[in-house]
Amino acid sequence: MIKEEDSFMKRYLSALLSLCLCASLFLMPAARAADSSETVLQTIRALGIMTGDENGRMNLTQNVTRAQFAKMMVAASSFRDTVGTSSGISLFKDVKQNHWAVEYIRIAVEQGWFIGYTDGTFHPDSTIRLEEAATAVLRLLGYTSEKLPGTYPSAQLAKYAALGLDDGVSKTRGQIMSRTDCMYLFYNMMTAQTQAGQIYAAGLGYSVNAAGQLDYASLVAKEMNGPYV
Repeated sequence: MIKEEDSFMKRYLSALLSLCLCASLFLMPAARAADSSETVLQTIRALGIMTGDENGRMNLTQNVTRAQFAKMMVAASSFRDTVGTSSGISLFKDVKQNHWAVEYIRIAVEQGWFIGYTDGTFHPDSTIRLEEAATAVLRLLGYTSEKLPGTYPSAQLAKYAALGLDDGVSKTRGQIMSRTDCMYLFYNMMTAQTQAGQIYAAGLGYSVNAAGQLDYASLVAKEMNGPYV
């Protein structure tokens, strides 16, 4: 009887150990993914591409509008320090001169990253879909439609994937971009190769290591006042 109980206990402990090992295999990748997501978020914040609301919340699940995306693009470009606080010039009849994003939209359109609609509107409050966002970012990298073989949006989405811009982005063609998706898209763009063959972030003057990755410590140091530990 004692031998049977010992045998049962051994089998029980063996099964319990196996379950613990399996659980650890599932938990470890999740922890690494959380760390990676936090690094991406803090990098995008340090770059000024995405900022929180008045309470500091990033609201990552919210959908992104065309106006908001235009602001992100300008913040991720060499024009990031050129936008003033005064009313700007409106290029579209549905974007008034006192619209909060009028200057961001103007720059994005004048640089050819964004286009309006044939009726003279921009639809600033409409949500942006994956193919629109991917096309705009590709243009920022120098990949215009004329330089991409194929038709829209298949050609753009193919190049978007080839450059690794889709890493971490959960949306597919036709789906609306969230702030989380945009966070990953712009992070990927920073380390992507431009049409001219240069790492995009390096062209903006940011520090990039030999592997083509952003030097996060230097970004944070620039944003901090006082000693950096």
